[in-house]
Amino acid sequence: MHHLSSLQSRSESMSIYFWVAFVLPLLPAIALSMTASQYTLRRYQSSDLAGAKKLFADNIREEWRDTYHGGKYAENAERYIRSVVAPPDSDMNTIEETYFGDTGGYFWVLTCSNNDGEEVVGTCGLQRVDSSTAEIRRMCLAKQHRRKGWGTKMLQIAIQHAATKMSGVDKLVVSTIEHSIEGIDFYKTKNGFVDTIDEGTGVVKRSPVHGTPIREVFMEYQIIGKTT
Repeated sequence: MHHLSSLQSRSESMSIYFWVAFVLPLLPAIALSMTASQYTLRRYQSSDLAGAKKLFADNIREEWRDTYHGGKYAENAERYIRSVVAPPDSDMNTIEETYFGDTGGYFWVLTCSNNDGEEVVGTCGLQRVDSSTAEIRRMCLAKQHRRKGWGTKMLQIAIQHAATKMSGVDKLVVSTIEHSIEGIDFYKTKNGFVDTIDEGTGVVKRSPVHGTPIREVFMEYQIIGKTT
């Protein structure tokens, strides 16, 4: 019994020595690596294109293939992704022309910088639809960077931009898929959007998405206190 007790004591001593000698010196570095990430919300620039496309594709695959439908519409998701990122005249490939200029729109990117460099982890586009309406487009946020308030911050900046920089615009519209409960809750419950009513039918506007039973949900936001 004395021999067993001695072995236990020696083992405990070795564990303490390991923590003191090897683990504790690393803790400041570990803490630093956890807090070293720096977020920047800024204007889109051409060097962001590859990261913005990847983020868009990742978000679509998550919603269409991974989170909902058990992968049933994976190929539909890939076709949709290609239809957005491949054509040279798509909005993703003409961001400067589509979102900026005389229309007053904008395109924001959220980047996260750490020891590995800068990564695009969020995007938000604001595009004029007509004289009084603008659309929130390409609203994406990387999964691991959610629950930090950045989605709301991007959306509120877009609303403020529309209210102060886009002459005549007093309504914003946005859409997402109907099974994106978090997305719908984000717009309606947390940020004041309401369902868009189809003028022809008088019911909530829904539309099938890219040859699937998945339907797109349309929502809108009325800008109060318009200053331009």
